[in-house]
Amino acid sequence: MARNQKLTRLILGRTITGTSTVDPVLTVQFSDGSQMTVQTDGTALTIADGGTVSAVRQADTTLQLVFEDGSTLDIATAEETSCVMVRDRNHVMEYSD
Repeated sequence: MARNQKLTRLILGRTITGTSTVDPVLTVQFSDGSQMTVQTDGTALTIADGGTVSAVRQADTTLQLVFEDGSTLDIATAEETSCVMVRDRNHVMEYSD
C-alpha cells in the first residue's frame, strides 16, 4: 500500500480524541481541534481514542492509518478518491481528496 505523502505530512503526530459515525460518514476528532471526515462504504468501525498518527497509506478503496505504537486501522472508503477531508480547529479546509 502506497504512502499518502500529503495526508501523512498534514496529520502526522495528531492524536485521536474521539470518533463518530453517521453512515456512511466517519468523523475523527484530533486533540488539536481538527477533524477528518471519511466517506466510508458503510462498514462499522471501532476506533480507540488516543492513537497518534505516524503515517497514512492508501490503495484503491482502503485508507490505512498507522499509529506510533505500530498498530493500524483500515478504513474502507466509498470510492478511490473524493472521500477524505481534513479541517482545522476553525473548520478551514486543510485537505480534500
